[in-house]
Amino acid sequence: MLSLSSISGFTMEFDQEHIRQLYLQKLTNSLTPEEEQELEAAMRSSAVRRMCRELDDLYASPEMQDLLREKPTSTRWDELVEHVMEKEEAVVIHSMGVRRWLMAASVTLVVSVGLYLIWPEPRQQSVNFSALAAATGKNYDIRLKLSTGEEVALTGAGAQKKIMAGTVQLSNQNKTLRYEHGEAHATQWNTLEVPAREDYNIVLSDGTEVSLNSASSLRFPFSFNGSNTREVEVRGEAFFKVAPNASKPFIVRTQAGDVQVLGTSFNINTYQPGRLSASLVEGSIKAVYRGDARLLRPGEQVVNQTSSGMTVRKFDEDEVLSWRKGIYYFNSSSMVKVAEVMDRWYDVQVVFDNPAIASYKHDGKLEKSVPLEDFLEVLRLTQRINYRLEDGVLHLF
Repeated sequence: MLSLSSISGFTMEFDQEHIRQLYLQKLTNSLTPEEEQELEAAMRSSAVRRMCRELDDLYASPEMQDLLREKPTSTRWDELVEHVMEKEEAVVIHSMGVRRWLMAASVTLVVSVGLYLIWPEPRQQSVNFSALAAATGKNYDIRLKLSTGEEVALTGAGAQKKIMAGTVQLSNQNKTLRYEHGEAHATQWNTLEVPAREDYNIVLSDGTEVSLNSASSLRFPFSFNGSNTREVEVRGEAFFKVAPNASKPFIVRTQAGDVQVLGTSFNINTYQPGRLSASLVEGSIKAVYRGDARLLRPGEQVVNQTSSGMTVRKFDEDEVLSWRKGIYYFNSSSMVKVAEVMDRWYDVQVVFDNPAIASYKHDGKLEKSVPLEDFLEVLRLTQRINYRLEDGVLHLF
């Protein structure tokens, strides 16, 4: 049994098999309103969310996809059940827990296939998302804008492994820009710009490591000499591993507040205008906004809305930091949120031709290495959302 605390002041317990079954029903869009409420309550637990992420993997596994392909014409559910069990026996599963999950997933997929056979839908016409950039003429090179106004391409044709910026030498290798040596002043600001689809890393002159997510930027000096602090500015999302220096605090400036650091690891998200989210992994940070200050412990997240102030809460590290592995997890996320991630990771404008879709809730994951069309097919099959690409705009209906 899983125990889930702090829901309306009392403790609830959930049967793991029951929760797995509910989530599988959600994947096949067959939950009742009451079951959906029960599942949403259970998913407030990080343990339950981890279970559901593994179910996402099973649902998308080659074995399950093979099942859908191998039995496209059968309308007898008992025949499908028998086929699933035969297939399950032939698959080598190293974990008995995963083996049981696969069996549970298979049974639910039988129901899903049965419904699909009753209401068949042809796969939508293939759309070439990879040609979108060429069609729009967009450039996805990662660029460094120097304090002098000069721009340096860090990726693409002409990108160099060694870069001289005045007297400063930089290394540009393995998707990482690294300060090597040279003198500069803390008032000379440079900007690292990471476009949609991409991500990049930088090691600052003090040894601080920064990872930038898609559609993000970091404004920074090559050196912190001549300053009592180490200051940088962030837009978008970034993960920091700050080099300790008690005599020179590290400060991250954002449009929705500042984060003060001595030496720590944390994530900052400022994608939403007027909102700052800072999640502390280790060490300590202090979030400051208009005189209000909050000191965080590891495992805590501060969220600041410029309209309503700051709140502190616990966070799921797997969810918040998954972008660093090229994965984004959705936990009852609105389709508006899903569209924002598709925009950042695939650089495609999303329009809801059916306004009701914007309020749909989605659970699952999006992998940057997977073609967007594959993810859209998941939305079509689980949420019954159709799509088409027209003049560089993705329409959902």
